[in-house]
Parts: sequence; structure tokens; C-alpha cells
Amino acid sequence: MVFGSTMLLTVGHALDRAKDDGSLVRLFIGGEWIAGRVMNSDGHGVAVLEPNGDLCVVRQESITCVRLPGSSAEQRVPTQQAGQDWPDLAIEQHQTVRA
Repeated sequence: MVFGSTMLLTVGHALDRAKDDGSLVRLFIGGEWIAGRVMNSDGHGVAVLEPNGDLCVVRQESITCVRLPGSSAEQRVPTQQAGQDWPDLAIEQHQTVRA
């Protein structure tokens, strides 16, 4: 028996989650990490308020990585189980079972 699953996570959903939670995020853009709070995101651009008070507006398509803080100090790896670790980011989940 072979079990397989996939889960689609997007930059847009990570940004939406960070905005809703008011979380501090780190964005990897053009070889640099930018830290701040997501103030707005419309699917095309993202406005991030940096800790020094600067407002950074970038195209969403230029963001290579979004780092969100964990909910606890211990290290963990998100699972691909729906309803765990990243419930708001689980867009689509498929499971296949073959005998």
C-alpha cells in the first residue's frame, strides 16, 4: 500500500495569516530579509511596517519566502495533516491510497 498526500501553501495565504494575527514576519525579497508587520495585502502588493517605522511596499510576486513565528519556543515542523499546525494555510489536500 502506498500513501501520499499534498498540501498547497501560498505566499498570499501566509501573508493573510500574518496580517490577521498581527504577527511579525520576515520576507525574503531580492536577496534581503525584510522584517515587519503586514499592514495590507491585495494580491498584487504588500505593505509591511518595519520596526523602525518605515513602510515597505513590495510586489507580492517578488516575495520568495515568508517566515512566520512559531506558536511556542520549541522547534517543530508543520505537518501535512489538515487541521494541525497550519490550518489556515491548508488550501487543498489530496490523499491517494493504492493497493
